[in-house]
Parts: sequence; structure tokens; C-alpha cells
Amino acid sequence: MNHFLDGKKIYLRAFTREDLPVWFDWFNEPSVTEHVNKGFFPNTSELQESYFHTISKSVNDVQLAVVLKENDLLVGIVGIHKINWIHRTGDISVFIGNKTQWRKGVATDAVSLVITHAFTKLNLRKLTAGMWSSNIGCKRCFEKNGFVLEGTLKKQFFYKGSYVNEYRMCLFGEDWESKTGV
Repeated sequence: MNHFLDGKKIYLRAFTREDLPVWFDWFNEPSVTEHVNKGFFPNTSELQESYFHTISKSVNDVQLAVVLKENDLLVGIVGIHKINWIHRTGDISVFIGNKTQWRKGVATDAVSLVITHAFTKLNLRKLTAGMWSSNIGCKRCFEKNGFVLEGTLKKQFFYKGSYVNEYRMCLFGEDWESKTGV
């Protein structure tokens, strides 16, 4: 497979049609979608394919497959969305659908690769990320990559019978450069 971005244990590449069944399964697994805004309605293979075509053509989104180097196993998705080329901003998302890779630093590594790409290749100046307050692992992933809390949207998402907050985090290119020396 063609590696778009290389890390130590993972690489990022473009999605292919062959990835759709795996992707489809992740978004229909309640334990995988528990802390994200998915899984409220059934995900059909037609919807998944339509989204694949839409995101593949987008000039304001970069969505990549997260793949383990050791066995070329697709384990997740990472992307930069809502890219605003005038204001030079984008919103990062990460989703590790393969539960065997949870708590192993895969999301942290994937986000790190995308941050480097966003600031050095896409010339963005600010990145944001949002997550449910119940998704503690996601918040830690972004904190490890230098993101700071920018704001909290109170009682934004319905989760297990009540409403949870949304954390909005950000990272500026200048702060990232000073910490990484890139």
C-alpha cells in the first residue's frame, strides 16, 4: 500500500473501496461509537459508500486510513475537516474503530502525523478538535499533542440518559513549532 504519512508503528494512507466493509462495521458497533456522534441511526453500506465518495472529492477535508505497519491492518480514521483556506483553520477528528488498538497510543500517533501535515504542508495556522466530555481517552490524545481547552459547550450531547458537555480544544501552529522545533 502507498503510505501517505509514516509514523513509527502506523502509517496513514488514502481510503479505498476495499476499506468500506471494515468502516461500515465500526459505525454499526455500539461499543465503538459510544462516545462519538454516530450510532443513533443504522449505517447502511449505501450511506457509507456515499460518504466515501463525498469525502474523496472534498477540497476542504483530508480523511486518511490509520494502518498498523506490522500487518497492514486498518484500525482507524484520522482527518482534517472544515478546512478554511482563507482563515487557515481546520478541525481534526480521530476514530480508532479496532478495539484491540485502544489505549496503545495509535490515536495519539495518528493525530501527531496529521498535525505535522496540517502545519507544514497545508500551511494551516490553527487546528481545533471537539469531543464529548465522556471521551476521556480522546481528550488525553489531543492534550499529548499540545492541544489546550478553548471552551466547553454545556450539555451538548445525549449520552446514557443524560447530557454531557463538549470540549473544544485548539492548537496554534506557532505554539506547535516552538514545542517541536519544526
